[in-house]
Amino acid sequence: MSIAEQEAEKAYPTRHWEGTHVKELFYCDTDDLQEAYLRGRNAPPTNAEIEAVARRLCWNSCKWDGVDSYAAKDEDDAWNYAGEIPGFHEEYIRQAKELLALARKAVNE
Repeated sequence: MSIAEQEAEKAYPTRHWEGTHVKELFYCDTDDLQEAYLRGRNAPPTNAEIEAVARRLCWNSCKWDGVDSYAAKDEDDAWNYAGEIPGFHEEYIRQAKELLALARKAVNE
């Protein structure tokens, strides 16, 4: 189950009619659906989204330790190695937050 599915289930748990296994149904109109879409689209990024972007930024970076002497095997290896250098994770996370904020701003203008 994805993080988004877990969050949705937590926010809106599946409900059944009392004493049955029949799910409760509700009806909504297109305004309700549009509002739900906009709320999701405008929601702040989750920690998982931020870390995913930070990891990719780290992986794409050519500055590993200042002398470019470390060749990471994959994205996880790069992220783990960067974690050994004080401030690297924090800087990639800062950049990720900034990029995600820019993307959300572009969608809402």
